[in-house]
Amino acid sequence: MVDYDESVIGVEHRLGSFTVTDAAIDAYCEALGETNPLYLDEDFASGTGYGGRIAPPLIFTTANFRGTGADPQVDFGNARFLGGERIEVLEPMRPGDTITAYGQVTEVYEKTGRSGKMVFVVRRTRYENQNGRDVALVDSSMVHREIEA
Repeated sequence: MVDYDESVIGVEHRLGSFTVTDAAIDAYCEALGETNPLYLDEDFASGTGYGGRIAPPLIFTTANFRGTGADPQVDFGNARFLGGERIEVLEPMRPGDTITAYGQVTEVYEKTGRSGKMVFVVRRTRYENQNGRDVALVDSSMVHREIEA
């Protein structure tokens, strides 16, 4: 088994907060060419089941936090790459919401594939609104490999 700091597994760390603003929603939609009136038209959105304007579900990806939380200090490999992400949006974010991100390492495991041994570091980032309700969960896997030069 690969060496790593097991004490960080499951320990959640606050990564930072951001406020969802009308300007941020407008900029996000403009950058993506998004035209959904739920995001852009308060009058339209007020007449829907949402009762008002909401943010596009992945707006939290625009927040810039320093770091990803604890480092398990995996002692393996000379190369790293993103192995995949799973995003679950739980409820809408709205203008004025303050979203706080919390990160943790949930798992470290090794696997041997056709190209040899790999070590996976799985992280979860949980996004919570000002009411203490989770609005999104992101699970991502970082793969550590030994690559011959």
